Amino acid sequence: GGLLESPSIEFGEDSDPRLVEHMLASVAQHQREKNAEQTSNRMKGRLLNGYAVFCAPIGYKYEKRGQHGKILIRDEPVASIIQEALESYASGRFTSQAEIKRFFERHPDYPKDGPNGTVRQQRVSDMLSRVIYAGYIEHGPWKVSRRLGHHEPIISLDTFEAIQARKAEKTIAPMRQQL
Repeated sequence: GGLLESPSIEFGEDSDPRLVEHMLASVAQHQREKNAEQTSNRMKGRLLNGYAVFCAPIGYKYEKRGQHGKILIRDEPVASIIQEALESYASGRFTSQAEIKRFFERHPDYPKDGPNGTVRQQRVSDMLSRVIYAGYIEHGPWKVSRRLGHHEPIISLDTFEAIQARKAEKTIAPMRQQL
């Protein structure tokens, strides 16, 4: 039983007010879509120039820095905890993702995302796959290939590649045993 009223638009049941209402809705929809396109284009442009544009990954935070605008910087002490964990996995000190998870859970400064002060396994898995920790940027859905970022790395590219090799070996090893 509500009545729709506006100080600038005359709503009505005949064709002329409905035409105006539909035109205004179409123009508003076009403006929303255009804004989304422009935002995506600016974000892709920053990615192509080596800047992170999505939510800061754990261990980083955004800070305004002169000509760079908002840029990722290390978020201490979490960044150092992550660095130790990733380097330990790459070197073989940690032999599984579960060990990294327990390492994070033992550190009071590391933010927990699970119930009862636990760390979700998915967080560990994601962290091991993200080249952003090595100081690089990439985003497959936008076809932005790997490029050097402007942010400070938490680990070296060699460490990241060692992590990828260990993950691949853990995937291939069970298949070899089946053969």
